[in-house]
Amino acid sequence: MTAQPKIAVRFDEYAAMPETNQIVELIDGEIIMNPPNFRHQRLLWLMIETLMPLMKEGVACLAPTGLHIDDLNSFEPDLFWVRPDSTDCVLEASERFWYGTPDLVIEVLSPSTAPDDRGVKFEAYQKAGVREYWLVDPEAKYTEVYQLKDGKFERQGVFKPAQPFVSAALNGATIDHRAWFGG
Repeated sequence: MTAQPKIAVRFDEYAAMPETNQIVELIDGEIIMNPPNFRHQRLLWLMIETLMPLMKEGVACLAPTGLHIDDLNSFEPDLFWVRPDSTDCVLEASERFWYGTPDLVIEVLSPSTAPDDRGVKFEAYQKAGVREYWLVDPEAKYTEVYQLKDGKFERQGVFKPAQPFVSAALNGATIDHRAWFGG
């Protein structure tokens, strides 16, 4: 049996889909549905409790909130933040999608999403000019931090729970992420 050729979906076709509370992303022209598990959602809630005081200025968005990157990619990051004076990331007229470049994007890794979070999403966020990108691993209990330098993501480190880190995107705030991992 011969594999069917993949037909790429463009953003306008994806955007015409009905509104849903499910996480549905357009990744490299392919529509992907991937509902999160409880551990993922619990970690996200703990992150929100920690980070909201640092994000009270600007706009913080949670999945499922669409982020239109380009014609083949519209992601629903677990959490993204746009500084208050940003013109690089704006809410589209339909109010369904943000378009452009947030200052901070955070993805919680799971076995099914990690390849995209480290691959096509990493590349798309870098190309779009996201200032800071965090990958949070609930299994291995670490936060991996990347900052954009000269158009490329530069890894700042892989931080275990007892190792706070500094977020340039959040005005140099020190992030204590122990509570995210239960300690």
